Amino acid sequence: MPRIIKSAKGTFTTADITIDSSGRVVTAATGTAGGGVDVVRVHSFNGGASGNYSAPNNANNASIFIKGGGGGGGNINSPNQGGGAGGQGGFGFYFAPVSGGTSYSFAVGSGGGGGAPFSNGTSGGASNVTNLGTANGGNGGGKNPGNPGSNGSSPGAVTDLTGSEILYSDKGTPGSGAPKNSGNGSSGQPGFILLYDNTGT
Repeated sequence: MPRIIKSAKGTFTTADITIDSSGRVVTAATGTAGGGVDVVRVHSFNGGASGNYSAPNNANNASIFIKGGGGGGGNINSPNQGGGAGGQGGFGFYFAPVSGGTSYSFAVGSGGGGGAPFSNGTSGGASNVTNLGTANGGNGGGKNPGNPGSNGSSPGAVTDLTGSEILYSDKGTPGSGAPKNSGNGSSGQPGFILLYDNTGT
């Protein structure tokens, strides 16, 4: 005996539907929207700054630009040799799912310090949003001439932007190496975090 399908009647918003093997809609109900326009939730660019991003109840993804601190420049190794520049802070774009109502801690990496006499510069600090993304700081410059620090990394980023200046060209930049005969290496610049979620209207 053929199965009788009860038609689904009514007007449904963002509908959840079930379709049978014959292509007929057999159930329909009003569903839940998948999110709205991206809005800024975190905008932090001071080295050592930290805090928490609390995802609104209707959030389900976040778009994040994260950059680590730049490495400090190295000092001289002898009166006739300049120090190496630090490395760029790692920089990446991250797109990650979030759970509404959950709090995610974040921290912005500081710039590395310039090298003292006969010393390398120090590495910049990592910037991160817990469970969503991390960008590592650049390494310090060497005390030998032409020995710059390596750039930081952005593991797991959707797009690796390290070396790019598309946002805040003065953030996450490396310190310069000390010139010949005098001075110290300069400090790197802190990184930044710019986080959006999809809860706008």
